[in-house]
Amino acid sequence: MSFTLRATHVADIFRLQDIERAAAELFRDSDLIDISSMGVVSLGDHEMAIGRGLSFVADVDGRIAGFAIGDMHFDDVYLHELDVDPAYQQRGIGAALVKHFVSGARARGAKAVYLSTFRTPPWNAPFYRKLGFVDVARGDYLRWMSAIETEQAKFLDIETRVFMRLGL
Repeated sequence: MSFTLRATHVADIFRLQDIERAAAELFRDSDLIDISSMGVVSLGDHEMAIGRGLSFVADVDGRIAGFAIGDMHFDDVYLHELDVDPAYQQRGIGAALVKHFVSGARARGAKAVYLSTFRTPPWNAPFYRKLGFVDVARGDYLRWMSAIETEQAKFLDIETRVFMRLGL
């Protein structure tokens, strides 16, 4: 199976939200996410990422199979969401999207890419470690990271989460 990576178009957003919902089903039997009350990335956040050139999709035979979006925070980029449709997982699409996203961040002059993810599922922190990301100690959080954690604490157990960093 081959796929192509490209910038996201506004017309893609509803498909991206469908992929996010489908990928979240991997957590259905865990206590990490309450799937029934989970929200997806908003239209506005998707549009903002597209406008800033920080939203990419993987296309397989004309169908979007996954996406990565993020945002600038001063001199750094935050990988806000990475999802691959379960029908296309375990084929290198997620890793390719992360690498493409990192290249996009580098092109925008970012010093590092950060993300926040769950510590234990193999498709979360262990996956990103294989791509070169390292854990960030809570005492080393940047102000904007603390703000994200405060928002996440409203619906997630922060002890199950970790911020990670990839220096550029």
